[in-house]
Amino acid sequence: ELEAIFKLIEEVKIPRVCFYHLVYSGRGSSMMEEDISHEESRAALDLIMEKTLDFHQRGLDKEILTVDNHADGVYIYQKMLKTDPERAEEIMKLLKRNGGNRTGIAIGAVDWHGNVHPDQFTQNHTFGNVRERPFGEIWSDVSHPILGGLKNRKPLLKGRCAACKWLDVCNGNFRARAEAVTGDFWESDPACYLTDAEIGLA
Repeated sequence: ELEAIFKLIEEVKIPRVCFYHLVYSGRGSSMMEEDISHEESRAALDLIMEKTLDFHQRGLDKEILTVDNHADGVYIYQKMLKTDPERAEEIMKLLKRNGGNRTGIAIGAVDWHGNVHPDQFTQNHTFGNVRERPFGEIWSDVSHPILGGLKNRKPLLKGRCAACKWLDVCNGNFRARAEAVTGDFWESDPACYLTDAEIGLA
């Protein structure tokens, strides 16, 4: 299917495409069992990188993004390190500047009722309502354990995320997936497809 999508991108001259990883919330919560495997995620990233590079080499101006899995940045960095170390270092600088997942820090969501949530995927946690209290006050009130935790999450993360050497560039990935699968908001994101060796655990 990815091959066909890239063919379509070229044929109809689509300038920008986003490939989204599944986040297990909302409609996505009923699709957990249908999510692709870690091996399939890696294969998909390999193909996306290959096709994107092909577009670039042929002078086709396309913006290709992958979204909702911060393991992608590390995976791309590690791949590039083998073929173009200088470019890899530029990638790492960008990843560090971005800081990984920014839920509860630079990303939030206000629903149609005015309720404030960590992000669009985590609407089961509410910090207040903008009809009752200004957003700035709600967002800076770290007395809520989830919002306060998100703003300083590293000490709270568990499992592979807690010990990962890429934590500074991933920031624990998606808490919504961790909670959906384990019931624990601070557990590891199960969609991280990096191996133990790649994250410094083996």
